Amino acid sequence: MDVVGVGALNLDLIYEIDFNKLPKGGKYPQEIIGRERGAAPEEFSSLLKKVKKNGRLLKKSGGGSAANTVYAMAKMGFSCGFIGKVGKDKEGKVLLKELKEVGVDTTKIKQEGKSGICLILLDKKGERSIFISPNINDTLRDNEVDIDYINKAKFLHMTSFLGEISFATQKRIAKEAKVPLSFDPGEPHATKGLKKLMPILKRSFILFPTEKEVEILTGKDYKNGAKELLGYGAKIVVCTRGEKGSYIISQEGEWEIPARKEKVVDTTGAGDVYAAGFLAGLLKGASLPLCGRLATKSAAQSIKGYGKERYPSKELLTNFLKEQG
Repeated sequence: MDVVGVGALNLDLIYEIDFNKLPKGGKYPQEIIGRERGAAPEEFSSLLKKVKKNGRLLKKSGGGSAANTVYAMAKMGFSCGFIGKVGKDKEGKVLLKELKEVGVDTTKIKQEGKSGICLILLDKKGERSIFISPNINDTLRDNEVDIDYINKAKFLHMTSFLGEISFATQKRIAKEAKVPLSFDPGEPHATKGLKKLMPILKRSFILFPTEKEVEILTGKDYKNGAKELLGYGAKIVVCTRGEKGSYIISQEGEWEIPARKEKVVDTTGAGDVYAAGFLAGLLKGASLPLCGRLATKSAAQSIKGYGKERYPSKELLTNFLKEQG
């Protein structure tokens, strides 16, 4: 296979809502807006009830950062597999069906318990908050991961889990995998700090942190922070900066890639699709700046719809490569 993904699998519930209506009787805490975090079962259930009452459901879609990346790559024509867990429930069936429909190998996804749910809240001003109820995602153990399966791929792409059991499993995977590791820490992992992440960082071939995650991990601005992260062992660090574009640094050089101006419908998963486009470029033998431009075009395509509605296709990849000669 081209890529095997390892990470959480969630059913995304995307709602439009006025943040001022949450929580009931008060203003939604400003420190939460724009953040991604886990929520205890009681908090998540209470919040979901308020959202259903005061918000408007825009889309139900399969999610999870690594799953989004693998899904996008499969749509672009690459051979992909996934390792993770879903529940033995209707949500789990939806998650597996979506991946299978684009050709992702799901034979290494285990079914038990209750599926993870991700509540994504959008307001008309463009603000976004994400609350995650991880459920079965937080129970991925060593004996549920086939390292030989991973080692048959050209790349391993990993993203964050919330729970310590699955995080410990990821560290073991990073140690034993023999293929290049692509790692997107996400805010949940970034907040663990450099020391806890080091077993994965030093084994990574390419890192995909956001500007905020670079600052959380290093306490530095995106350029100096990315340079520091490069020093821990990665060959390439790609810092995504939203509407400001992205910054790529390797031992060969550094490049600023501007964002593409598009009408934004939903930015959820845009960073995951960026990673898909970048890995697609690497697999096609493109230069790093060209990988960045392909990644930017892929992400710009994804934000035109909700969930996976407008994820890039094989046609987009083919046309881009033709345009670039």
